Amino acid sequence: MATASTDQGSGARRSAWRTGATLLIGAVLLGTGTARPRAESIESVMGMALRSSFDRKADDERQAGVEAQLRGSYEAFLPTVGYAVNRRLDSKITYTPDIFTDPLAPSALDTVPRRQANEEGFLLTMPLFDGLRRFNDMQAARSAVAAGRGLQNDKAQQILLDTASAYLAVLRDRAIVRLREAGLADVRKVSRSVAVRREVHDATNAEAALAESRVTAAESALEQARANLATAEIELARLAGAGANPSQLPQVPNALLPNSAEELRGILLDSNGRLAAARLSADAAAYTARAAYSQFSPQLNLVFTHARRGIVSNTPYKVQDTTTLLQALIPIYQPGAFSNLSREHAVARQKDYEALDLERALLAQATAAFHQRRSTIQQVAQAEQRVRKIARAVQGRQMELRLGSMTTVDVLNTVAELAEARIAKINLEFARDRATYALAAAMNRLRA
Repeated sequence: MATASTDQGSGARRSAWRTGATLLIGAVLLGTGTARPRAESIESVMGMALRSSFDRKADDERQAGVEAQLRGSYEAFLPTVGYAVNRRLDSKITYTPDIFTDPLAPSALDTVPRRQANEEGFLLTMPLFDGLRRFNDMQAARSAVAAGRGLQNDKAQQILLDTASAYLAVLRDRAIVRLREAGLADVRKVSRSVAVRREVHDATNAEAALAESRVTAAESALEQARANLATAEIELARLAGAGANPSQLPQVPNALLPNSAEELRGILLDSNGRLAAARLSADAAAYTARAAYSQFSPQLNLVFTHARRGIVSNTPYKVQDTTTLLQALIPIYQPGAFSNLSREHAVARQKDYEALDLERALLAQATAAFHQRRSTIQQVAQAEQRVRKIARAVQGRQMELRLGSMTTVDVLNTVAELAEARIAKINLEFARDRATYALAAAMNRLRA
């Protein structure tokens, strides 16, 4: 960057030092080194973001928990086996009349149970019918697992989109910094020219003061651009690590987008991960609501016991009991059963409405973004034409200024307009490219 004086050069060096210090602090906070990383393509940076994202790892653990729940729903069809131990603490059973305490028969054996038995042994319970509760729970778990996979796809697409946006933002802000530096150099040239003319009394003090104020404004704009660049680089480092150093403008995936909004809506309905997850979550809630009806259904179990029973009478003896039972339970009243049924059905309806609302919102947003992107493409072409015309105007203004037919204010205004037109063009290009990545992510088509 060109400088007009030693003070200005010192200020620029201090500004650059502050920017470098900001980047260094950001790298330290992110646990990275201080060396300048080598340039990376957008594909490699997106891959780095996917591999290092804690958000995605957390979502993978959530999915692992849902899949474990599905395995548990399969195991619900297996029998329950346990070793049961019952130890008597205090027990006394009396009878009226008690014939075994009759003094007329003192020699009779007292085999009537006088206390509860100590018992231990194996117990196996096989549920045969439970009102289809286990089946509906299994179906709900299957839908939840499928919904989780949809959420995993949506999470990966969001990470890729955020990384691509940050990558493009760094390139945009670097270009803006270069434009601000060039603009500052142009304004300083005009300011030096005005200063020379003032020495020969060809320019007024007001023109000189105005030129100096424009230099100050350009320096402030450059400082803001550098701060924005530091923020964008820190955000990219947060997503993909300190090695995520953009190299050049990427090949934007325009070929992934459809040619019409109608085709886009059809793709979204079939491929969007978040929408698929919402629909499957609604299905899981519907199965859970059906499982709630099992509270009112008879329960049928097969029970097998093999146990040893201890002394229960005054005559010493032990019993070994092996029994197979068919146990039926007919529910008559269970507290909270009806309210639980209503709650599960309300949750199922809520999930269904949320899926429908998400579908409507997603289609509206994607359609609007599709048309906005097309409009942005046209605006970029118009911005390019504007930049070319203003660049020619700047050259003409400078020639007219040397001939004395144009004022300093006109030249400064034209130079400033050229800088703003170039920056507006860069911002429009960023909006166009980000919209392209956003639509590709919504269609589940972004890949690292």
